[in-house]
Amino acid sequence: MAAVEFALVAPFIIMVMLAGTDLTIFMRTMMRVDETASETSLAVTQYQSLYDSDLTYLFNAAQTVAGTTPVTGLIGATIITGIVSSGGRQTIAWQRLSPSATFSSQFGTAIGSAPNLPNNYLLPSGGTLIAVEVFTTATPWILSASLLSGSGVTSIRSYALYQPRLGSLSAITPGNRP
Repeated sequence: MAAVEFALVAPFIIMVMLAGTDLTIFMRTMMRVDETASETSLAVTQYQSLYDSDLTYLFNAAQTVAGTTPVTGLIGATIITGIVSSGGRQTIAWQRLSPSATFSSQFGTAIGSAPNLPNNYLLPSGGTLIAVEVFTTATPWILSASLLSGSGVTSIRSYALYQPRLGSLSAITPGNRP
């Protein structure tokens, strides 16, 4: 009798355990993407001036922080944007994407255009804002797909906004750091 009850209940218990495991992996990925955006933003804001070669280092650092979660390449991306405020107008001063990135910035992509900042964020006149966006994709198991998004692949995105600490970072100097 107990064997019959176990045979009836065991598949449901196993499904719940697998769905819980998948949800845990998904939440860990979300936390890792959040941490990567924040840590990369903090690293950028510590520069007094940025060179093109610094961005390669920053993209590599973002991937290091993310660990096994892909945040560069074809299924992940890191986007670093410099936004400036001058004369009461906010504009995108520069933007760099990690190599092979296939994602687009939620703040805008056209240099010189007004950014789409969250909650109508207003940058003080003469100020600079560094926006770091981190994207990755997650493929939940079949058991959890309907709980998370209903499809097989989910895009996870996070961003962090910080003002520079040492310099204005309103432009990127071409070439390598001397």
